[in-house]
Amino acid sequence: MVARARLREGAAAWPEPHGDGRVQVPPTQHDAASESKGFMSRVDERTRRERLGNAQVVMPRAALALLLCLTAAVTRGDAGGDLLRQSCGDCHCDGAEEGGVALDRLLEHLGTPAAESDVAAWATVVRNVRAGIMPPADAPQPTADEKAALLQYVETDVLGIDAAHPDPGQVVLRRLNRVEYANTVRDLTGVDIDVTYELPPDDTGYGFDTIGAVLSISPLLLEKYVGVASRVAEQIADEARSRDGEGYRELYQRLFPLGPPPGDEVEAERHLRETLRTLADRGYRRPVDDATLGRLVTVAKSAGGDGTPFEHRIAAAAAAVIASPRFLFRIEDVADTGGDDLGPQAQPIDDYSLASRLSYFLWSTMPDAELFTLAREGRLRAELDGQIDRMIADERSNAFVENFVGQWLQTRDVETLPFDLNAVVVFNSDEGDDRRRRGGADRFFNYHLRQAMKRETEMLFAHLLREGLPATDLIVGKSTFLNDRLARFYGVPDIEGESMQLVDLPEGSHRGGLLTQASFLMVTSNPSRTSPVKRGLFILTNLLGTPPPPPPADVPTLEEVAAGVGEDASMRELMELHRKDALCASCHARMDPLGLALEQYNAIGQWRGEQADSIDTAGTLITGESFANVQELAETIAGPRKTDFHRCLSEKVMTYALGRGVEYFDAPAVDKIVDQADAGGSLTDIVRGVVTSVPFQYRRP
Repeated sequence: MVARARLREGAAAWPEPHGDGRVQVPPTQHDAASESKGFMSRVDERTRRERLGNAQVVMPRAALALLLCLTAAVTRGDAGGDLLRQSCGDCHCDGAEEGGVALDRLLEHLGTPAAESDVAAWATVVRNVRAGIMPPADAPQPTADEKAALLQYVETDVLGIDAAHPDPGQVVLRRLNRVEYANTVRDLTGVDIDVTYELPPDDTGYGFDTIGAVLSISPLLLEKYVGVASRVAEQIADEARSRDGEGYRELYQRLFPLGPPPGDEVEAERHLRETLRTLADRGYRRPVDDATLGRLVTVAKSAGGDGTPFEHRIAAAAAAVIASPRFLFRIEDVADTGGDDLGPQAQPIDDYSLASRLSYFLWSTMPDAELFTLAREGRLRAELDGQIDRMIADERSNAFVENFVGQWLQTRDVETLPFDLNAVVVFNSDEGDDRRRRGGADRFFNYHLRQAMKRETEMLFAHLLREGLPATDLIVGKSTFLNDRLARFYGVPDIEGESMQLVDLPEGSHRGGLLTQASFLMVTSNPSRTSPVKRGLFILTNLLGTPPPPPPADVPTLEEVAAGVGEDASMRELMELHRKDALCASCHARMDPLGLALEQYNAIGQWRGEQADSIDTAGTLITGESFANVQELAETIAGPRKTDFHRCLSEKVMTYALGRGVEYFDAPAVDKIVDQADAGGSLTDIVRGVVTSVPFQYRRP
């Protein structure tokens, strides 16, 4: 009988550095002012351990669970182990441990307490077998049934994954990142603040700045939040004093929904209390308790002296709210009633928590009035599909596009990447000298062109998302967004105007899909030249989800290699010399063919013109598929390797949404999303699949 192992806090399957996450959990029954003052001195030990990822604390329980599972795997028989040895033994058994994986040693460990490294190694086995990397393309391949049996053996018998009783993963207390904080202050108070120079940039994990484990807080940062809150309060007071203009009307709609206070003293007290209740409910993203509300009333009454305007008192209370840990952190709770019978290891989060997860995922801000109403009435889950459609259609979902695509495809960097333009930019022969006399490369490759490059990628993603089109259209689509400036750069005729517009690319165009977009080509280049290694690594990591291991130390640069062979060597020849070392060859065999397929485009994404025709762009994926050029490479990713692309994209979206890395026990949720995408689902369906998944809607006890 297959054991149902539950690896909880220990044994992460996708090893990646985490921040130390030094955040302490705020109490839930203190007023905003006292919370801010004493927050760093009050520690919830259990949550501190979860946040620090203290393996010494949690590993005994995780090891015991996996030990029970591995014992069951042994008693089940050794058919799975025999299949592993048969398919993979030449490279991973009897002293061979290519890639650092020794399967015979892992198999010997079954039935003993599992080390974290063993769990990571088994997860690597699953990832490589599923992607077709293992066994290698030139080795005898298992049949489809054998491959399915092998994956089932490792996932079910060894790792204990149970789709009927899934593990939703550990929820880590998440601080609002800098973008989310500014957006939430704006939507709560109507004050649009720029915190770029007041708050430090957020750390990232797994490629995103939404990861709870790295969004730590320090006393200095807390002081900065208090300072921002004071500035917001001053701006509220200034707007109130003016009593005129759009800013004042916006302010009143958000902060004073009940209007000015009545003249009767008793009614004025009730009015103040209800005004602050509305403010605190929205600021804390759930109903405020009476004790905290009473303290906010005290803060408001004590602001200023006799005759202090009502608006100024509300501003003081608003400052206390937005400096509170319950505003700065996304504190979640479980539902009072159980959800589906998934087992005791998975508890549904309550509707308020679900509303916050949904709004910060798709809007990077607090829930709006409609989400709050559905959460209060307990109807959010019943109407979830409609809400997902509404939120994607809303212009606020541009925040998801900018923040997710900006980090997944690194379009955030396009406007500021440094280039040696004199070495990179190519001018047409009939206008080159004239352009250089009139300002040269800097004027040609300016901020406005960079901005159009960034927007092209983001707008195409948004178009696919809102129109319900396949995610693979991002790779092989024949349409894109251009303005006249970017069209001239690409050599696409008959496009006029500064506004970005959806364009069907002409037949024979050198553009089409992400791999030929300037934003992609720029972020994968060096300042003075292209980088086939960076480009190949980017495709493996961010499009196919099969990153190679890190390089060994003391690897010579390409410039050092070029110094020994002369200036006339082609990029392909330099790469061949660069990877002569056997330690480097296996990884470069995966990366280099992908990067060399893009070599007809220079470091800033220009087509190389006549020179492009002489560049050899043919290559072969490690999984065996051959391609002649970048168009065929794109068709391979969107065709034979579409499952890898869908899985990679689904895991990236899930990581961004959950605020943690995808782990081995998330496989059932990811598999379901990928299966739907492979069957003709859209980019919208991938987003919907993440929202409706167990990891998004449930948490561990």
